Amino acid sequence: MPRHVKWVPLVLLTSVGASLSSAAPIAAQARLSGVVFDSVAGKPLASAFVQVAMVSDPSVSRSVRADDKGRFRVDSLQPGSWMLAAMHPRIDSLGIEQLARVVSVGERGEQRATLAVPSARRLVREACGDSATGDAAGYLHGRLRRLPGASDTAQLGLVEVRWVDMMVSVTRGVGVTRVPRREVMPARPDGAFAVCGLPPGGTVRVRGFSGRDSTGIVELVVPEHGIARQDLAVGAVTHVSVDSQLVRRGLGTLRGRVTGPGGAPLPNVAVVVWGAESPARSDSAGYWQLRQLPTGTHTVEIRALGYQPERQIVDIGDASAGNDLIVTLHRTVTLDTVRTRALRESLFEPNIRAFEQRRKIGIGTYRGPEEIDRIMPFEAAHLFSSVPGIRIIPSMQKSLFMGNKILLRGGTTGEPCTPDLVIDRQRVNSNVHGGFIDQWVLFSQVRAVEVYQALTGTPPEFLRVGNDCGTIVIWTGRR
Repeated sequence: MPRHVKWVPLVLLTSVGASLSSAAPIAAQARLSGVVFDSVAGKPLASAFVQVAMVSDPSVSRSVRADDKGRFRVDSLQPGSWMLAAMHPRIDSLGIEQLARVVSVGERGEQRATLAVPSARRLVREACGDSATGDAAGYLHGRLRRLPGASDTAQLGLVEVRWVDMMVSVTRGVGVTRVPRREVMPARPDGAFAVCGLPPGGTVRVRGFSGRDSTGIVELVVPEHGIARQDLAVGAVTHVSVDSQLVRRGLGTLRGRVTGPGGAPLPNVAVVVWGAESPARSDSAGYWQLRQLPTGTHTVEIRALGYQPERQIVDIGDASAGNDLIVTLHRTVTLDTVRTRALRESLFEPNIRAFEQRRKIGIGTYRGPEEIDRIMPFEAAHLFSSVPGIRIIPSMQKSLFMGNKILLRGGTTGEPCTPDLVIDRQRVNSNVHGGFIDQWVLFSQVRAVEVYQALTGTPPEFLRVGNDCGTIVIWTGRR
């Protein structure tokens, strides 16, 4: 069970703004100065709120604000032991409940003290114990809360984190093997949670659960220092089948406006909540609105041709909550045709060249980078729902939607079957992935897809002896 990082003093500090007690002894001449330092980022903690309180009488306290270099100074302190503490959003984001230490102040002169955030390695070890080492030395922490209307359970809920490890394999020559990972951790009664064993610098997908309801999928990048924070709100969710695909609905409303450089409104911009049925489009003034959304924490993606896509994590409430999202998109760098082709070939060669050659022959079904950019897939169902021969089967467990199985409609038996999966030339046997392709690849990274329904049309490099169902080939653009 992960432990929560605590740096708690032995005494309780007084409220902000308290001054020296009227019963204080004679005027003191001592001064306390120093620096608040962030050891994780390797720089001072600018504008930290610094407070000191006497250990013998916490009602005697002083407070100051550190400058932009983390420096602070407190004048006219009585001699004795003082509790020195600092507060800052950065400290909260690292999961430290309170950063404090005891400082001894003499009768006269100046006492120096440094208040430092512990190193990332120490914070991870405090939260996860000695097991958090190497590639798994990271964790996600935050608070899980339940919105009105969500399933009421005795235990608040669970937090699930999924990611894909890239491991070097030498079993059949040097290659990269994808290994799907999953960690599930119950939240404490107060909603606090910590999920350990995550890859620093890696991309993870997070969901919070309460009974039969859950948040949307939230995609995060774990910082290189290994400590990520994300609070989660679970709202009421209803699953509705639309074109053989389960979509999430509820009483939530989200609206906003999209502008470009200089504040000019952007029309016809696609705005989609991950897991919702379809995107909204901004009008001529840049305004858009989405209704019948599940409430709680979700990911919103905003895209327009010629602009960098924007992705934000939002808490969606009902129509009365006034959920307004104002987004400014920035233009992408435009290159001439020759430079664009050279850039693409440098990123995808030789795989993209071979993909384009197979697409020209036209034996299978193909989705290239341009089509995928239009589809904006965040899960397999979004990408394959329009591919001929694909069948999407929603999977439910205890009334909770667990994901979509991707099947082909016609194997050698004529029944829906599970195809082989090839990701960047790495094969995943159908008995291993079971049709749950989302567990093996982040679809936000997919750049090209090939679908081969029959063995006779599958290129020899993707064939496997014993495969009687066809093959799905995915390219992520990794070299």
